Amino acid sequence: MKTKSDDLRYFYLPTNPVPASRPRVTKYGTYFGKPYTVFRQTSQPYANAYDEHPPITGPCAVLIEIVCTKPKTGKLTHPRGDVDNYVKGILDILTKSGRFYTDDVQVVSLYAYKRYCDPLTKEAPGSHIYLYEVHENAT
Repeated sequence: MKTKSDDLRYFYLPTNPVPASRPRVTKYGTYFGKPYTVFRQTSQPYANAYDEHPPITGPCAVLIEIVCTKPKTGKLTHPRGDVDNYVKGILDILTKSGRFYTDDVQVVSLYAYKRYCDPLTKEAPGSHIYLYEVHENAT
């Protein structure tokens, strides 16, 4: 049986989340869409600056709360874009920084949800990320 550690790590990424786009392949190389590229470029310095805990070395569980800006018009009660595409960008940023874990293969459990900002509290868009190491029980 696996148990979680008492060492819960929290990280807030204060950039407006953008779902990962499909990679475009041309004769000049592979690239992603501009909004996703800009999101990664603006978010990476925040992840690189994280130094509250050393990186997790074993398996870990991740919970991600994606908070998006609600468009002025639209009928959806939740943000557009697949939740797994939002998560892909965030996990890529965490992996590239090397400050949270060494490789995203360590993520054995993932829970993510997306929602709009709360207009009553004037909440800012961003991503709330919770990580904890998962330990094997010796029994």
